[in-house]
Amino acid sequence: MAATTPIVRADESATSDEETAAPTTEQHVYDMGPQLSRGAVFNAVMQDAVDEAKADKTLSKGKRCTPNVRALGVSAFLFTLITVVQYFAAIIANSHALKMDCISMGVDAFTYMGNIVVECKKRDGAKHVTSQLVIVACSLGLLCLFTVLALQESWDTVQVCRGKKEAAEGDEDEVNGWITLAFAVGGIAFDVMCMVEFHKGNQRSNNGSARSVNMFSALLHVGADFLRSTSTMVMSLVILLAHFDSGCVDAYTSILIGVTILIGAAVGFFKWVKLLAGCLVKG
Repeated sequence: MAATTPIVRADESATSDEETAAPTTEQHVYDMGPQLSRGAVFNAVMQDAVDEAKADKTLSKGKRCTPNVRALGVSAFLFTLITVVQYFAAIIANSHALKMDCISMGVDAFTYMGNIVVECKKRDGAKHVTSQLVIVACSLGLLCLFTVLALQESWDTVQVCRGKKEAAEGDEDEVNGWITLAFAVGGIAFDVMCMVEFHKGNQRSNNGSARSVNMFSALLHVGADFLRSTSTMVMSLVILLAHFDSGCVDAYTSILIGVTILIGAAVGFFKWVKLLAGCLVKG
């Protein structure tokens, strides 16, 4: 994968003088990601699709639009579209949990857009590691900021459920369990599809040991999103079948999703610090 993609392909090698001169730094860039989410694996799948199309058609205009740029562009568009649709659905369903999940996907879309700039710099032979550091730092900052703000809102609802705070007027709307269930099932199906396609792409690789490491990384990224989707599905079933207080169940689920997002952000911050330290050591 390119420096913009968090998942490393086993069968790709550096081709530019810059990549040959600093393989260690490039490896860190490849493994960068603002959080644990399906976005990294989805972009890897998109890269495979673009590479297959490239094999049948030669790029024109001096390769201004590289396969990585096209894969990132498609990924950014799809994740932005899904985020917007789910956010409005969350408003209709009155679900904090769906809104919380939108934060993760929205940051993925933002990161794709920023990484297009990084990929263009790499294509033109310019230094791009600093840009990668800035983009990931911005992504992590936005991710943590919006997640904490959403957690505060969900925590207020939890306090009301526990009887420690009075409910504000207009906060008694029920959560639509059918809408949340539909998006939860869709999210699980999307995660499974990403892993299946990523596994197919890795089967075409020649280096088995590197492939196994990449599959573990992919499972780690998709697993975080799978947990969030599964939590939303369980929440929906509890609301529809057990008839618990929908607002309270949704608030608790939202907090669980928020915590998983912050854990993923912590992993991304750790990788960011490692890359920053590597760049400082190399000067």
